[in-house]
Amino acid sequence: MKIYSILQKRTKKTISFRVDPHVIDGLNKAAKDDRITLNALVDQIFDNYVTWDRKATKSGWILVKNNVLKLFIENIDEKKIARLGIRAAGIVMRDTLLSISGKIDLESWLLVTKHRSMRSDFAYQESKSNDDGIKLVITHGMGLKWSLFHKWYYLQMLKDLGKKADAEYTANTLVINIKNVT
Repeated sequence: MKIYSILQKRTKKTISFRVDPHVIDGLNKAAKDDRITLNALVDQIFDNYVTWDRKATKSGWILVKNNVLKLFIENIDEKKIARLGIRAAGIVMRDTLLSISGKIDLESWLLVTKHRSMRSDFAYQESKSNDDGIKLVITHGMGLKWSLFHKWYYLQMLKDLGKKADAEYTANTLVINIKNVT
């Protein structure tokens, strides 16, 4: 199973579009702000749409202001957060993996977790761990209870996939160690 994606140079195709000038101006400004080329920005936008945005919306994902989510989760006690994380994992995982990737496996779970993190503007790192596993580091800045919820949420999902894992967390970061995946 291929878990780690290696940056590969893909063949690109040239195509042209007619785009409103104010949209082009906005794209040029965004590319300049992000210190990337306009072409790279447009490629990212198309890739995000094809791999996440379109499928996520159709499978029930919605945008919610992060401060609203923080307000809700900060008002729930830790025992209830653990129960909610475990229940939510059972409700969300199978449908999301099937609608985004068409299969239920670790590779799909990693893809969805990566895209969800990146689309939420969370820092996401994935690396090999010392025990032939995978280490994920997700820096979210959403608070301690957000980390606690996602600890239980992700550990339950991995358990349902037949994977052993453990997690550590701080108020801003969640570290998940998935054991023996090779």
